[in-house]
Amino acid sequence: QDFARVHGNPSLFRSRGLDLPMAPPCCFEKVFQSCFPKKADDHEPTFLEKLADKMGMNKFVAHVVMDGTWIGGITDKMVRTPLAYGMDFEDVRFKAMDGCTLAAWYIPAKDKSSKKLAIVGHQSWACANKSGCVTHLRHGWATVLAIDYVKLHKVLYDAGYHVLAYDLRNHGDSEKRLPAGFGEIEYMDAVGVIDWVNSHAVLKNCKVAMLPFCVSGVSFFKANALYPEKFKNVFAWVTTNLFHGPGTFCNRPYLFGMGNKKLLDKAFEENQAWYEKQGMLKSSKDIKMSTEKVSAKPYAPMVKQPVLWCDTMHDILDYHEKLTPEVFAEFGKGLPEDLKKKNEMYFIGPSQPKPFTTRTRNRSEGYNFYQSEEGSKVMLGFLAKHCPV
Repeated sequence: QDFARVHGNPSLFRSRGLDLPMAPPCCFEKVFQSCFPKKADDHEPTFLEKLADKMGMNKFVAHVVMDGTWIGGITDKMVRTPLAYGMDFEDVRFKAMDGCTLAAWYIPAKDKSSKKLAIVGHQSWACANKSGCVTHLRHGWATVLAIDYVKLHKVLYDAGYHVLAYDLRNHGDSEKRLPAGFGEIEYMDAVGVIDWVNSHAVLKNCKVAMLPFCVSGVSFFKANALYPEKFKNVFAWVTTNLFHGPGTFCNRPYLFGMGNKKLLDKAFEENQAWYEKQGMLKSSKDIKMSTEKVSAKPYAPMVKQPVLWCDTMHDILDYHEKLTPEVFAEFGKGLPEDLKKKNEMYFIGPSQPKPFTTRTRNRSEGYNFYQSEEGSKVMLGFLAKHCPV
């Protein structure tokens, strides 16, 4: 196994990021969608898909997801700390469910008697951590624009929340422990976070707003599905850039008709078996790497609290315009319609109306939206409607 290490060099990029490749215009997306229409997720492999598999496409995807290709370099560096925005904080450590050591910032609210807590996660794949990231490229072509999560922490802090921001395993100051799993493994981190909160003298009595994005989102949704009793104090969820494995990794136009769920599932299965054989992953009924499990969709029905989801329209690295409404429809499934209507989903992007207008269609716009001038109003307004304290 080749565990690639990505060492980004921010000096390669101009400060405004204007020399970095961006998503193609929407007209080209329509051409791609016409040439490579969506197929049934469980279709049998075509000749082209088998050829792509022989050339290593699915092994590469499994490698990217599981082998920590983002570890090291700028992934480990804090872009800034809460002190940059005038917030005192505690640097804390605790264990994930499997004993992996996790790092976090605990930022106490201005009013120490506050009964509101926000738990903030971050994405994987990008070279990011609890502070955010600098602008960089992934795989030599995919642009990740700079993200400032500490600004989000400040927005929540100013709104009267205690804030707990943590590093996923294999990111930031948390322990490097492979394999990764885009949520299928990292749900054990989410359990560790919520256990720490539930045992904390102050935070255990707080009403909790969950802000997990991308991989941390899938991680927390899975943890909530397996251990709902641990999430009894949660009153709302705010998220972005969630994904659904069969579409994100197999069945979308920009994969040129070469992705196949069955072939990728085989690659995931082989990689998981290798980690188990090496003693790096303990076999468990709750861990099965597959496209269906590397997804928010199977866990969304168990989320019973209101959800706010703002997602970038026409992100080249996903298929949000198709997959986001599909996954969103699963949240609160089975709840009475008046409760399900509390969930809110909006697309953001250059062509979206205010307050959902963004400068670009880069997926980082989702990670920066809730701390923006307009996005913070959307988020805080949503939380205020549902916060019981």
